[in-house]
Parts: sequence; C-alpha cells; structure tokens
Amino acid sequence: MLEVVTLILFILLVISIHHDARSLINPVLLIVFLFFAYLAITAFFYNQGFTVAYLIFVEGLVLVPALLFFSGLFLIYNGLVLLRREGRSKTNFLSLFLGLAIVAFFAIVYSRPHFWPIFEGNQFIYPFYTLFIFSFFLFGMSFTAFMLYSVLYLIIPKNKHYDFIIIHGAGLMNGKEVTPLLQKRIDKALEAFRKSSNPHVKLIASGGQGPNEKTSEAKAIAAYIKQQGDIPSDRVLLEEQSRSTYQNLLFSKQLVEKELSRPRFLFVTNAYHVFRTSVYARQLHMAGDGLGCSTAAYYIPSAFIREFIAIVVRLKWVFMTIYAIFIGLLILSQF
Repeated sequence: MLEVVTLILFILLVISIHHDARSLINPVLLIVFLFFAYLAITAFFYNQGFTVAYLIFVEGLVLVPALLFFSGLFLIYNGLVLLRREGRSKTNFLSLFLGLAIVAFFAIVYSRPHFWPIFEGNQFIYPFYTLFIFSFFLFGMSFTAFMLYSVLYLIIPKNKHYDFIIIHGAGLMNGKEVTPLLQKRIDKALEAFRKSSNPHVKLIASGGQGPNEKTSEAKAIAAYIKQQGDIPSDRVLLEEQSRSTYQNLLFSKQLVEKELSRPRFLFVTNAYHVFRTSVYARQLHMAGDGLGCSTAAYYIPSAFIREFIAIVVRLKWVFMTIYAIFIGLLILSQF
C-alpha cells in the first residue's frame, strides 16, 4: 500500500512540475513524497525479512533530530561569520537567530520530562507549549520543503528560447558601481543571451534608484554591459522604477508588452532567489523560467531564510488558516 501511495505521489509531482515548475504546490508534493518514500523503503526491507529495515527506521528517528540540532549549531556559527564579514543588519542576523531558536527548541523539548507535571497540570501553559511545538514543526517542514524544491528547481532543464532576459538589480557600490553580487547576475544573463536560440532576444536591466544611490541600478547594469563591447545598445532595455523583486517583474512586463503581446522571459538572479522570483512571475502570468548564479557560501543560509520569510508573508492567509484550525482543535480538546 505504501508503495502505491509513493508511486502516486511521484506521478503527481512529475505532472505538477511538467505543468508548471513554479507552482507552490510542488514543494508540498516533494516533501510528502520523500516522507512516504522513506516509509515505503523501510516497509519493503521489513517485509523481505532484512534487519536493515530496523537500521533505516532507527536512523530516521536518530539522524533527523541529530542533523537538525547540528544544523542549529552550524547556523549560529554561520551567523557569526556573516556578521563579521558583512556587518550588522536585520537580514544578517537571521541565520544566528534561527540557529539559536533550533537549539532552544531542543533544550525545551528534552528538558520536558523534568517539568512535565508543570506543563500537564497547567491549563494555561500546556496549550502554549503545544502551540510552540506545532509552530516549530509547521515552519520547519515548510522551510525544508521550500529549500529542497528551490535546489531541485535550479536543475530542472530550462527552455533556451526567450524573448527577454530580465537582470534583477541589487544595491550599488559607492552608489554607482555594480557590486560583485550584481556582476555575477549580469555575467550569467550575458551567458544566457549569447547562448539563446532567439536571434532577437533582448536584455532588460531592472532596478530603480535607491535613496543612497547616485544612479539607478538599471543604468549601472547597462553601463557594465556596454563595457563588454559585444552587446548592441538597442538590445538592452532599461526599467528604472522598481524597488522590489515583484516590481522588477511587474514593470518589466509592462515595458515589453507594448511591443510583444505574449513574451517569454528568463529571470536572472542569485541561485537562492530564483524560485521565489519564479513564483512571483507565475502570479503575474509571465511565461518563462528562472536562472541562478553562484553566491558566496557563507551568505546562502541567511539568504534562504530571508527568501522563506518572504514566501510566508506572501502566503500569510494560508498559515493563518492553518493556525486557526489548529487552535480551534486545541480549544476543543480542553473540553
């Protein structure tokens, strides 16, 4: 039975990815499929009489919590490295705070036996403790699904025929020069431009002018492209209004639909940012794919956390509904 369910989930995942790899249902299907695949593999070896089934099951029970705990320690270390190299900012604290939250979770859970009479006998504390555990698993599983599918999305084969390649802007150095991070985005876009099967493909430099910038990100991108010497200026369009990823896409779409009714896009940004960008593009009914460039390794954990938070905010009503249902069930269980 487990094998059948696993096969059905796999087929649904493949069909969903084929229909639209940018759908947010795909991460959910992926994590559920992996869970049932683990159960199916364990059940298969157990039914065959192999003792390895017990080993697989025990490893799942032991290794997953251990991996999660050591991930918390790693995030704390990574957060300290990021703060030292990049300086203090709200986003640079994300890795450190998540690591501390994971370690705190294990401290609370494993100290529970010593304080269980207090939790069990207190009608005020116990519901909050239950809600805390539920929140950890809800966001933990959601983040794992998002991270795994974001990686999978990067390796899904992409179409090479595009009408427009959008280069997502980023902060400028000294208010006017592209940063190493932005340069990687541009270089990746130029690589795709040169390999494109469409001889009329165009680049869109997207990004407005920030409060501390002397020029728009779009103009800085265009200036860097001009320095390469092999890209005609009429193949580079400027979008200088946007202030966010969503606006990068929206204003670029509005810019090009004046000359082409149903354009196909390639969205070029950093690898950790690709899936969220593609999700936004899907919401805007933009046909196309995402393409990612490399990022400094120490920056990736914090960047993924930031991406996940943005998705959660975007889906806040879904999470609020889940919480409303759980709290309702929790209240009913008290009667």
